[in-house]
Amino acid sequence: MLLAMLSLMAALSQADLKYLKDQAETRGFRLGRPAGIQLTADGSTALFLRSPPRSPANSLYAFDVASGAVRELITPEQVLGGAQEQLSPEERARRERMRVTTRGFTSFDLSRDGKLVLVTISGRAFVLPSAGGSAREIAAGKPIFDPRLSPDGTRMAFVSAHELWVADVASGSAQPLTAGAQPLLTHGEAEFVAQEELSRFSGYAWSSDSARLIYEEADARGVEKLWFGDPSRPEQPVEGEPYPRPGGANVKARFGIVGARGGETRFIRLEPRWEYVSQMSWQEGGPPTLTVLSRDQRDLALLEVDPATGATKALLSEHDDAWLNAERAYQWLHDGSGFLWSTESRGAWQLELRGRNGELVRELTPARPLFRGLLHVGNGRAVFTGAEDQPDAQLWSVALDGGDLRKLTRGPEPHVGVWARDAEAHAVITALLPGGSRAEVVRADGSKAGELPSVAEPVPFPVRASVQRLGDFWTVILRPRNFNPRRKYPVLVDVNGGPHANVVRPFGDWHVNYQWVADHGYIVVAADGRGTPWRGRDWERAIRDGFASVPLDDQVAALKLLAQREPAMDLTRVGIMGWTFGGFMAALSALRRSDVYKAALAGAPVVDWLDYDTAYTERYLGVPPPAGKSDAYQRNGLLPYVAGLKSPLLIVHGTADDNVHFVESLKLTHALFAAGKRFDFLPLSGQTHLLYQPELQARYWELVFNFFAQHL
Repeated sequence: MLLAMLSLMAALSQADLKYLKDQAETRGFRLGRPAGIQLTADGSTALFLRSPPRSPANSLYAFDVASGAVRELITPEQVLGGAQEQLSPEERARRERMRVTTRGFTSFDLSRDGKLVLVTISGRAFVLPSAGGSAREIAAGKPIFDPRLSPDGTRMAFVSAHELWVADVASGSAQPLTAGAQPLLTHGEAEFVAQEELSRFSGYAWSSDSARLIYEEADARGVEKLWFGDPSRPEQPVEGEPYPRPGGANVKARFGIVGARGGETRFIRLEPRWEYVSQMSWQEGGPPTLTVLSRDQRDLALLEVDPATGATKALLSEHDDAWLNAERAYQWLHDGSGFLWSTESRGAWQLELRGRNGELVRELTPARPLFRGLLHVGNGRAVFTGAEDQPDAQLWSVALDGGDLRKLTRGPEPHVGVWARDAEAHAVITALLPGGSRAEVVRADGSKAGELPSVAEPVPFPVRASVQRLGDFWTVILRPRNFNPRRKYPVLVDVNGGPHANVVRPFGDWHVNYQWVADHGYIVVAADGRGTPWRGRDWERAIRDGFASVPLDDQVAALKLLAQREPAMDLTRVGIMGWTFGGFMAALSALRRSDVYKAALAGAPVVDWLDYDTAYTERYLGVPPPAGKSDAYQRNGLLPYVAGLKSPLLIVHGTADDNVHFVESLKLTHALFAAGKRFDFLPLSGQTHLLYQPELQARYWELVFNFFAQHL
């Protein structure tokens, strides 16, 4: 069936093929926009990354807040001399975890005074003045990974050959701080689950006085090794990779403190119950701290570390009978009198002010959905992103005395912001409803300094996404721009449905390709059901032990509500598509509800949750016994339901996927074949979890279009 289906790929017009090519080469028309914005501490300069409109290679730019003038600070060509950029395996894996697909300078670091900038490319690190000037290489000859300046700008820490190093910025000379590393015993690197599931991408942190570092030693030698390889590259030797599956052993991690000039490491004493460390910090005004979670992620503590002895004490602790979310807003006040902390212990995310010893001083935001993320603390107030209901995102502020809670931005578009450390200068980034974005810099006195210039190509048509609440669900619907309410249209559902993911977003960039699909005679819809974030604790925790039931029930219910609101939807012709958890949901929909969904495209689906990683899966389905048998895991996978397939199903998966492994789709296709079911399967040779090569992106959307054109 695959060959027959792929033969339809000539159905699109030349204009459509050009659109798909343009969309892929511009990364959804996002290349060329300012990104990675940071302001110097005094608010005098806004630095940002920007690529050409059809190249993912970023250069670094500076925007003078007083005058609005823009200057180019450094380009990849200036340091590589035309040579091709090379990525180490560690850097490639880290970018995969962070979902970074650009090249050139993908990030940069600033000294605390803002006078020095650090950039890295091809495993080489360079420093240059933020005011402009020539770049100088630091620790030349060392393959450098994850470099960061000390707060005072005199040193640079980095990882090389799995060891933590420090280099002197003035001389460029470097010395190791750790020893004894092996391929599966690393120093200064965050382990896989910390990066993939806990949003901790680094394995070390500087002290605020630049004199010491806190770092991780990760021992993966006891973790089960899986032998994946890439079947599209049989000439490459296959080595076992440690991958912690549910019920199995995790990486053994311990954390130590070492002087920036070397010396003995003082290791921190942690109770065995603390399986995960989601935050590692040594902020100005505060002690070194670790945020730790138990294996079942029902208990969390913020631990203060005594750097002299390695002893710890809990500043606060939390418990939840379902699970605790690991990511927290956490910021010490510069005077050391206390810190800000985010919690959902009262039923919705809130920002709290805590005292020096962790005691609650006051709640700064109400115990209802509002607080999203902390942006800035200064001038006696906290600035944060907030939303009074799920799809919204605005800038808010609250005084640290608990008063003057107010909204700083308004309108239908979502906003985010970046503030200077010691000044009120900031940048406001607005995602526009028809597509595109705007990054505006505001001076400390509130006057507008101007927009950070974009060279991105414009979205070629306006996106018309209608966001509305129907019953319990937030939904979005995209109609053809030449919509005829007297017609009946086939329906395409964009699905994720899983934890920590929303598909209902009120800005055009998220929906550009779906608007293109809609303009060809479809109605495209999406809904966020139970288990998705920002609707309160109970809404999110409803998915516990229910991956294969709760999200699917909600998708069907939301679809029916959408059809009541829009009679032009033809519920006899409904397709569904998604990737990762969305791929699991698309396949599940075809297997369990073929009465509703008449075609499904499943990208990189998880098939058997016993094959996914510990930290994610055990959070929602529990910790299975060592033998790996668990009723929750059996019920919530795809394999028990293969006999129910009656709708066309297309499975797409990269053969080199190191997140949702290719074996998942092999298991599903084998089970379907054994059950006598017909399906289509497209293995993407050598591709990882992120499909970002322009030619493949364009072909993927061509495949999407033709698959649903054939079956709907």
